[in-house]
Amino acid sequence: MDGLRAIAVLIVFVGHGTTDQGFWPGHLGVTIFFFLSGYLITTLLRREFESSRTIGLGRFYLRRAFRILPAAYVTILLALLLAATGVLPAAVTGWGVAAEFLNVTNYYIAFNGDTGLPPETSQLWSLAVEEQYYLVVPLLLLLAYRAGAGRVLIGRVIVVVALAVPIWRIILGLNGATFERIYNSTDTRVDAILWGAALALLLNPAMGDRLRLSGRLGRWTARHLPLVAGAAAIIIAVSSVVPSMAFELSIAGTIQGIALAPVFWFVITRPQGRVGRILNSRVAVRIGVLSFSIYLLHKTVLALITPTVDAPPLTDAIGLVLSIAAAQLLYWAVERPFMRLRIRIEAWFDRRRERSRRKM
Repeated sequence: MDGLRAIAVLIVFVGHGTTDQGFWPGHLGVTIFFFLSGYLITTLLRREFESSRTIGLGRFYLRRAFRILPAAYVTILLALLLAATGVLPAAVTGWGVAAEFLNVTNYYIAFNGDTGLPPETSQLWSLAVEEQYYLVVPLLLLLAYRAGAGRVLIGRVIVVVALAVPIWRIILGLNGATFERIYNSTDTRVDAILWGAALALLLNPAMGDRLRLSGRLGRWTARHLPLVAGAAAIIIAVSSVVPSMAFELSIAGTIQGIALAPVFWFVITRPQGRVGRILNSRVAVRIGVLSFSIYLLHKTVLALITPTVDAPPLTDAIGLVLSIAAAQLLYWAVERPFMRLRIRIEAWFDRRRERSRRKM
């Protein structure tokens, strides 16, 4: 998974870099991030429920808050400092700052553009999509479980909703919705997360689910999974570079979300294969671990060095190295300390809960 994170953040980096002239599919990196997040988080929720018959919502939200908010808030404050000192001039507004701190950057951009946001922080829109999704879905998942719905039924409902999202995008597009409204909003981008969640519930290799496909075609697919995953990867790549905005904003994400499922299955079940060894290499894993901080900081780094090093390939190469270095500092100074603090808080609550049980 860290190797896949590395691929996703590098795709995004090149898309935001100075070399790309608008042809690089940086949006594919965000789609991979969404799918991966949906798969991993839903796997954790499913594992927790199957072991304890409940989902600890408080603990879940604590983990998400400590994982996302500290580093994101530091990034926002850094951007505000750079704007206030004139290093990165920007027409920052109170509403723009509030939108980022409240995790509604995506809808702010959808209806206002990025004017008013702290400089070089518009990428926080994707974090807002994830945070809004996870504010609601774990609760709905717990309620569905308690109502007696099995994971297969829930997974099928998720698939239906995911298939409805591109229809909603098309409806919005036909009624004159802007690019920002369709590209940045949770209701129009959530399907990538949903496809990952569906894989986690319906056919999850990490949970021991077996790939059982009936019929001659199904049996052939199970025997030739590497070929299927390779074909899916080609479909993902081709669909991401089709030069049609209408295609990108309508069904491209749906095609990519479905095609990512066999790719993930292949990667998870064959960690010792050639692809697995590359994704599990030391460099790929390190970039994957730092991918969140790289994602937060890379636009700021590029904006700071471009006036001095205005030679696109060289600018991007230096920008990548400096982004990784800055991400490592943010990881050491913010991400890791808050991770440890979260573990201590969880342990404290566990001790209190255990003492309460003993008294009862």
